[in-house]
Amino acid sequence: MPTTDETSDSNPITYRLPLGEAWQRIRLNEHAGTDVRAYLDAVFASVPPEQAEAARGLIEGRLTTQIMAGRAKGGIDFYIPAPNVGHGPLPALTIMAAEVKIPTTAVPEPADVVARVAASNPTARTGVIAGMPAVRIDRSAGVEAGDSPAGPASESEDDDGQTAGGPRHIEYVVPVAGDPEHRWLSIALTGQAGPGGDEEKVDAAVAAFDQAVAELAWE
Repeated sequence: MPTTDETSDSNPITYRLPLGEAWQRIRLNEHAGTDVRAYLDAVFASVPPEQAEAARGLIEGRLTTQIMAGRAKGGIDFYIPAPNVGHGPLPALTIMAAEVKIPTTAVPEPADVVARVAASNPTARTGVIAGMPAVRIDRSAGVEAGDSPAGPASESEDDDGQTAGGPRHIEYVVPVAGDPEHRWLSIALTGQAGPGGDEEKVDAAVAAFDQAVAELAWE
């Protein structure tokens, strides 16, 4: 799976996120349609076209809605579990990479921004990712101020503070190194096991996500 991604044809943010073959990228630019068709072709590769039409249309409609919502939030790339990967993340989990601009007239120091974010979020943990100060925020259901769901942003630990079966929302925010526009990159995992889902697989997916973000690199 390609892991070098861009915001647009002009002035792109380029990064490498080693998520592995378990995830498939849907670019949120003009290539989104091509990526969705390629994904659906893989999902329904063994299903006769006339039998796959209804289900394919339903999934395509849902992905289109998610793409539009992602674009509205400054999304760059949308990652979904790749088809035919038996040991990959659960279908209910998704990852979004988005561009973030700090609303201020002056250029803030990244370390100051990270400190302010951490101070206002009791579940935030700070660290260094790709050579830049970064913050990890756990907005998952069941995580309280006294819990300790993660170590520094550059480390990977289990989320012991989770309530079983609850939604997960883990977000990393890191400034783009050497960016003249002083943009930030948000990488967030959301989803849950769902009824009858395997929480251990969700925990493993979260741990793998933490590890991938810890290995983030700029291109």
